[in-house]
Amino acid sequence: MNDSEAIELYYDDFAPHYVPGWRSLEHYGPLVADFLLREVTPECRVLDVGCGPGQLTRDLAPDVHVTGTDLSPGMLAEANLGRPDGRYEQHDFHDPLPGSWGRFDVVVAVGCLEFCRDLPGTLGNLADVCAPGARVLVGIVEDRTTPGSSRRAFSEDGLPGIDMHAYDATAQLAAITAAGLSPWSYRFVPAWRHDEYSYVVRYGLWELRADGTGALRVS
Repeated sequence: MNDSEAIELYYDDFAPHYVPGWRSLEHYGPLVADFLLREVTPECRVLDVGCGPGQLTRDLAPDVHVTGTDLSPGMLAEANLGRPDGRYEQHDFHDPLPGSWGRFDVVVAVGCLEFCRDLPGTLGNLADVCAPGARVLVGIVEDRTTPGSSRRAFSEDGLPGIDMHAYDATAQLAAITAAGLSPWSYRFVPAWRHDEYSYVVRYGLWELRADGTGALRVS
């Protein structure tokens, strides 16, 4: 069994119970909601990468076109229940997205890049499906103690042998620029509590532009 298959089974197992637990474990929800409130416009096309049960985008206005991707069919089924008019597709973000899906005005990849082993390639895949001027929000696990990139066990109990991938801010910025995206704002924020190891995972939370312009704001 490869990493993607193991992650798929892991999240399938508790897909129906994820949202109640998410409410108490994850801190990034309000930050994503604020971004979507500012950037989503009527009838725009939104890509929710690693959408899980769709909790981040299910309440967007009915005229907004939402496409969600995830490794877990169980999570995709939950997302479809929450927003039946959305489009939900099984997909690994390490692979290019099908051109037939078209281009997107807003892209969110938060709560999923923990498993990203190739950050430049993955961000490049997202950039490839951005419409001109698209707004992008990504949350990347940040490790300020190890230069470049690092790994640690995600869950010895539920996902033995599967690593959580972290990157320092320099590696994150290099991956963003290699993908052809422009950094607009950056924040170092608590993301979620890892109860198995009793620590809080932190993100480099980036707002990006797909127009090749932008002045970085750091907070």
